[in-house]
Amino acid sequence: MKKKDLVVSVSARARVSHSVANRVIKSLVKTIAGSLESGDRVTLSGLGTFKTKARKAKPARNLQTGESVYLPAGKKISFKPSLSFKRLLKTRPSEETGSLN
Repeated sequence: MKKKDLVVSVSARARVSHSVANRVIKSLVKTIAGSLESGDRVTLSGLGTFKTKARKAKPARNLQTGESVYLPAGKKISFKPSLSFKRLLKTRPSEETGSLN
C-alpha cells in the first residue's frame, strides 16, 4: 500500500476529506519521527512500538569495489509489533500461496 492508498482508506473509514486525512497522516509521521529523533519510544496500542537502538561501529565492504570501509556508530529505528497485531497476521491466509501460516 502506498501513501495515496492509505489516504484514500483513512478518509473513507473516518469519513473525512482526502486533504484532512493526508494532513493527519503527515502529522502522525512527523510526530513519530520527532519523538524518535529525541530518543523517545512511541507505542501505538494494537499496532506496536517504535524505538531507536544504538548501532555499533563496524568494518564492512563496498560490494561494488570490494574495498574495506568502516561504518561509524549510529542509531537505527526498531519496530516491535504488538501481540494482538502478531496474532492478526498469523490467523490470516497467506496472500502469496493461498494457504494458512
